[in-house]
Amino acid sequence: EISAVFAYIMASMSMAVPALCLCCAPAGVCFEKVLASFLLIEFCVGLSSPIAGMLRSKYVPDAYQGAIMNIFRLPLNAVVVSGTYATDVFEPYQVFGVVSGLFFAAAVIQMTLAIGKTKEVKKD
Repeated sequence: EISAVFAYIMASMSMAVPALCLCCAPAGVCFEKVLASFLLIEFCVGLSSPIAGMLRSKYVPDAYQGAIMNIFRLPLNAVVVSGTYATDVFEPYQVFGVVSGLFFAAAVIQMTLAIGKTKEVKKD
């Protein structure tokens, strides 16, 4: 669980860089920083698949994995469509800021899961 928190925090910080650069810095000044942040987010996306598989195997029973994964496909697609639409409506720095905030929210939610699991282990 802690590795997921780490990945989400890194992703949040890496999406904050283009948000701040596009919002506050003159054009062309932050190219290297934005490029590095995009490379970091690609690293975090690469981490997310094995982390999700590990968490899925821990928390979702094998008999129900297919059904549970299918239940979440529609809301996930709605989030993707909303994000794609947001790029047409809002400024890029605002979209990057929202994505950064969502990654941070995911880190907080994952941290509560990890802390709850740690407390549960200590009780036993």
